[in-house]
Amino acid sequence: MRTGRLIGMTGVALALLVSLSAVVGEGVGSAAPPPSATGSVACKITGTGNFSPKLTFAGVSTTAVKFKFNAASPTSGGCGGAAGIPNSAGSLTPVTITAVTVKAIGYLTGPANANSCSVFSSTDTIGVIKVKYIWAAAPPIAPTIVTYTGGTSAIVSGAITDTISLPAVGTVLTGSGSFSPPTAAPISLLTNIVSPPCLSGWGPYPNFTINVGSTIALP
Repeated sequence: MRTGRLIGMTGVALALLVSLSAVVGEGVGSAAPPPSATGSVACKITGTGNFSPKLTFAGVSTTAVKFKFNAASPTSGGCGGAAGIPNSAGSLTPVTITAVTVKAIGYLTGPANANSCSVFSSTDTIGVIKVKYIWAAAPPIAPTIVTYTGGTSAIVSGAITDTISLPAVGTVLTGSGSFSPPTAAPISLLTNIVSPPCLSGWGPYPNFTINVGSTIALP
């Protein structure tokens, strides 16, 4: 019985090894990833995002609010800056960046009822938010991944409607890919979320829009 089980387990392990070898083998012949760019870039963006639990007037008993958004720049004229990639001559080949797609996921943190109007608007700040920037560029360049961790000030401000700004004071930035390490990485999201006063009937906001005038920049 044990012998049969051992043979069966060996067969499963062998199958996994064959599958893994096939995957590794496929990667060997694939094209090399694009190089990482240096320099700076700034882009206009629009898009959408969401909160969980949703923002409401009173909120619920939580100290963390899941937060994510997806945005993109116009396909032409949405980005500008001065970027380059190293070449064999020991200098930089200029890179023209025409557009960017931005994907972010993480959470905001605050005191109790972190998803309430009053706390969101005055106290909530960054827990951890990971943002990926995918560049449309000639020649192609590597994506950028920036992680925003912590901070000591609120990230929501504005009048009439709220602006969500990353990073906060004291936020730790880590990153990889083009334009790394990130030293500033500002994101400004002009939203449709109505600014205080917080009155009964405010919201709810399970989702929000990222309106014209929103921007990203690196490094």
